[in-house]
Amino acid sequence: MKAVSEWKGLTKTQRRAWNAWAKDHPVLLDDGTVRRVSGRKAMSMVLRNRAAAGEALNPATVPASIAWLDGALTLNDAGPFTTNAGFIGFRATQNLNAGTKWFVWATPPLPDGAQAPLPSLRFVTCLTPGAVAQDDLVGMNAQYLAVNGSWDGPDLDGAWPDPTCVWFRVHQYHEGYLSPGVTMKGLIQVEL
Repeated sequence: MKAVSEWKGLTKTQRRAWNAWAKDHPVLLDDGTVRRVSGRKAMSMVLRNRAAAGEALNPATVPASIAWLDGALTLNDAGPFTTNAGFIGFRATQNLNAGTKWFVWATPPLPDGAQAPLPSLRFVTCLTPGAVAQDDLVGMNAQYLAVNGSWDGPDLDGAWPDPTCVWFRVHQYHEGYLSPGVTMKGLIQVEL
């Protein structure tokens, strides 16, 4: 197992740093829960996130502290929409610096009243939009299609006969660490 070999390659000081970091930083586990774990487990989750974000693993380095952005992405006037090529993504509620990233999970289209939709969440992408101005849209059509398929309904314009939604879970990303998740539900519409 790679995480075990990475852990074995660390010095005692580096292992202590991971153990200390893990005491104060709960991590997102594979089952979707967030909790505090051992230093070795925290390191393995951080390294997995770094790999998914396309960054160097750097197993000797714990993530630096960060002040998470609050409500930086929203579904307000952002869809999902089916008109033309359609749009699925978010709207920025504030200016975002280049390098700001989010891990995004989403469900396939589900009925609005779906019971317990969150187990249907699938990892869609590490969203890396670059610098974004307030009110700009940040799309992920291709990434969503690759994981969950189309969000278009059966009608010619993509409408659904009954209210149908996509649920999202979004975590800001920083050096392998993920912020607390925000869950959002977007009603699929033909257009705004």
